[in-house]
Formats: sequence, structure tokens, C-alpha cells
Amino acid sequence: MADLLLVEDEANARRILSLGLELQGHRVTACGSVAEAEASMRATPFDVVLTDLRMDGHDAGLEVIAICRQLQPAARVLLLTAYASAETAVAAMKQGAYDYLTKPVSGEELAAAVERALFDVAGSHASTSSAGGEEEDGSENTLIGHSDAMRRVRDRLQRAAKSTFTVLISGESGTGKELAARYVHAASARSKGVFVPVHCGAIPEGLFESELFGHRRGAFTGAEFDRVGLIEAAAGGTLFLDEIGEMPLPAQVKLLRALQERRIRRVGDDCERDVDIRVIAATNRDLEAEVRRGTFREDLFFRLNVVPVHMPALRQRREDIPELARAIVRRWSEGRVRLSEPCLTRLMTLPFMGNVRELENLLQRMLALSDSQELDIALLDEMYSGLHSAPQVSLQSLHDDGVSLDAWLEASERQMIDQALMKTGGNITRAAEELGVSFRSLRYRLKKSGLDGDQE
Repeated sequence: MADLLLVEDEANARRILSLGLELQGHRVTACGSVAEAEASMRATPFDVVLTDLRMDGHDAGLEVIAICRQLQPAARVLLLTAYASAETAVAAMKQGAYDYLTKPVSGEELAAAVERALFDVAGSHASTSSAGGEEEDGSENTLIGHSDAMRRVRDRLQRAAKSTFTVLISGESGTGKELAARYVHAASARSKGVFVPVHCGAIPEGLFESELFGHRRGAFTGAEFDRVGLIEAAAGGTLFLDEIGEMPLPAQVKLLRALQERRIRRVGDDCERDVDIRVIAATNRDLEAEVRRGTFREDLFFRLNVVPVHMPALRQRREDIPELARAIVRRWSEGRVRLSEPCLTRLMTLPFMGNVRELENLLQRMLALSDSQELDIALLDEMYSGLHSAPQVSLQSLHDDGVSLDAWLEASERQMIDQALMKTGGNITRAAEELGVSFRSLRYRLKKSGLDGDQE
């Protein structure tokens, strides 16, 4: 649970957004003006501030960003705007906005953006108070760990930051690929520019071109105004293409041309525009295998894979687990709860196939169900066994129950999907991460199982 400030002058939108965020388990303070936002920030600390751009007929959201930087510099600001202006987006990011979302924004998209911002806050807080008292610059604040594996990663990322070449970050889900991308951006000559994350697995296939390149008004049904694409919005800064392996082939062709020529054309436009961007991509797939299968373009792979960086799995750097665990517990308990030494020792023995994301989820469960100021090993074993207990099946049990293997697998899949959706409050993106599958794969499984797959 986090403390969020929502600044939105339209009452209905304020109620809807507040409800959606509260259903995600957050505490929301909603206000309708810059003055109310300033009063709230003077009275209460917030983790994330969400503000509309246009209020009272002007770009009041930029004022909220400035006030937040002054009163609560540790908070992350998300800008909500129905006016897709590259100039405004760049100005907002330069003034301190963490990210921006274009209205209308889906509940899933908003929840995912808030989670990313909270994870960034947690990493920053944890690093500044990490054991050993080492002083680190802002570019290192989100990469916790002093294992040999993490030292090698930081060294590679520092070298990448000194160049302008594209970077391809690989690694399993939950290993911190976006944090690594932000590390490179913050340590690079483009650190004063914007960092624009694009989550390729969450963009519907038919909207890729419009989302990336933008469109002109009237270019297609529903294009009621000119829209700046995410590539153009990243001008002067860094474009982060997360889960690049999810990008459909037609979009790969257009992206390759944009990277080669540093020029783009909006959908429905007659002219091309120069773009000055640095691209960092990430994937949890084996892109070389995807190239062999024909699902990823070889020329795009080589264009992206100039500086390869592999994020190690958590089980490959077990010595970092105590530091990470302490940081997570300190963040979510606001420093009121600690982990016992036996508990830390036990954490280092667990496989954590979901990596840092699984570790954080496990510790959040423990915090939610404990009234003690110390989390002990008994609670850890109870929570972990509850999360990872699996039903046993045998050939004889299939015969006894009169079901086929396909029927049993289908029922098990549906049960797992139900559990993931319940755990994430219906958030499909997060549920896919919990299950270790792509967004599109989960949407397909939802439709196949007859579950509600229309949530966006």
C-alpha cells in the first residue's frame, strides 16, 4: 500500500481514478486544484503524485510538478494529459516528472505506471540507506547489490552510459531490466533529457504504429487530434523499449528504419521528422532463437544488440538477497519492521524463480499478515509454502477421476490464471508477470478459458 496524491479538476474523472487506485490497495488523497495539491503536500508525505496537465485553462500540472520538487523531492510525479504535445511532455520530464500518460488512460495502464514509480522510489530509498554507508550517485540508486555479478553489470552499464550506442538488456522477468535502463540514462550525457518507457507487451498490435510514431488528425477513425508518438516524445533523451520481443513484425520494420535514419513519419502525415534519441531495449526472450524462428528480424536484432547486458537471476546472486530484503521491508514498513537473521538466512536458500519481483511480493505478504516488528522464519516458511504448494497428480488419479490430461491441464491453467488475477486485482499486465508469460499470451489464454479478457 502506498500514499498517492491525485490532482484532477474534473470531478467525475477524479472519482473514477481514485476508485481505481484504491482498488489496487493504495491510499488516495484527491484534490481539484493546484492550491489544494500544495496544501496536501505540506501536510502529508506522498510516494507518487498523479496530476492532470490542463486545469483551469492552463498547464497547471507543470505547477504541481514544481511544487512537488520543492516540497517532496523523493516522490515520483506521473502526468496525465489529453493533449499529446511533445513539447509539453519534454518540458514536464525535464521539470521532474517521472512519466506521462495520455488520456483516456486504462485502469491497467495507470496501475502499471504507479507500480513502476513505486518500485523506483523503493530502489532509491533502499540505496541511500544501504549497509556500508557508501555514497552513490543518482545513477546507481536503483541497483542494489554488491555481488560480483552485480558489480560486473554495473561496470557494463557504466561503460554503456559513456557511449551513444543502442543497448540490449536481457534477463528473466523480475530481474530489474528497466532499473538498469534508467541507470544508463541517468549516468549518460542525456540524463537531463527525458526517459520514455514503452512496454511493448501492453500495446495492442493494431496500435503499435500510432503509439510509436504518432498520427495526424483524421488519419483513421477515432484520430480526433494530432498525436505525438512515443519516439518523438523521447527526443533529446532515452527511449526504453521493454519486452521488445513482443513487438509484431510490421512494427519491427518501421522501427528499424527509424533507428537507421533517425527520422520518423506520423501515421497520415506527408513529411518526415528528425528525431534525436538513444534507444535501450530489454527482453526476457532469447532473441537469437526468435530470429531463427522468424518471429524477430535479424537486422533489427543486430541494430539493437550493440552493447549487450545480461541481468543475472536472483538465485545467481544470492549474497545480495539480505540487502535487497532489508531494503524492501524498510520501504514498505516505513522503517518500523525488520527481518530476523534466521529469516534472512532462509531467504538466501529459496529459488526465487520470479526474481526480485517474487522476493518483494513474498515480503509484502509477510508484512500484511504480521503484527510484529520482526518478521521471523516461521512466518516466512508459512507464506512461501502457501505460495508454492502445488497439487499432486498421477496417471492413476487421472484414471480415477475420469479426466484426460488435456482436461486436467486446462483446469489447472484456469485455476492459476484465476489466482493471478485475484492477487493483482484484475491487472492483466501484472498477472502475466506473476505467471511468467507475456501479456498477449495471457490475453489468449483468458479468451480460450472463457474468462474476461476485455480488460485494458
